[in-house]
Amino acid sequence: MTRRAMRLARLARLAVLAFAGLAARDAWAQEARILAIRDDATRDRVRIFVDAARQRGTPVEPLIARALEGVAFKANAKRIEDAMVALEKRMRRARELLAPRATVDEIAAAADALANKVPESAIRDMRQVAPHRQITLEIGVLTELVAKGVAPKTASRWVLELLKHGATGTQLTDLNAAVQQDVALGVKPVAALELRGRGVMSLLPPPASATLAQPRP
Repeated sequence: MTRRAMRLARLARLAVLAFAGLAARDAWAQEARILAIRDDATRDRVRIFVDAARQRGTPVEPLIARALEGVAFKANAKRIEDAMVALEKRMRRARELLAPRATVDEIAAAADALANKVPESAIRDMRQVAPHRQITLEIGVLTELVAKGVAPKTASRWVLELLKHGATGTQLTDLNAAVQQDVALGVKPVAALELRGRGVMSLLPPPASATLAQPRP
């Protein structure tokens, strides 16, 4: 084996060990959060469910967060487990919609979007429009718009169009904040989004595909 090959093999081993160390640390931190649940029955159900979900390849941090949320609201063990079952189902569907790649944050955001009646097609289209972009924030904006009363199809159409035109995360966040403010002042959610959406759109260039399709002078 050459020196270069030996060096590469050593680096690979170090990378594996580092990853294993991080995974172990994360698992320990997650277990510590579960141990903080005082009710024995709830703690046991949560641990069993989380361990099984981890074996299925499901990101478990959102599941633990949901369980602790139920504990904070004094839900019983059965209701907490039911909530985790429903969340895992949405997360697995979210991962499919965000294929071929998705971060844990994106999966959690998409699962929340599905819970708020955001169309599956909108999540899939967002990934297709931005295949290499981390879209956790964008999914969150869409979810908040729908939760505020904008019709899911209308909110989805606007967010997708803005994404196609290259709207930044900051622009979408500002759009959402402006819509929320308008609604608080009595403006209808759809009217607020139409107004603020046109304002953001006026600042953006046309999609690259549209630019290439224009005839040359």
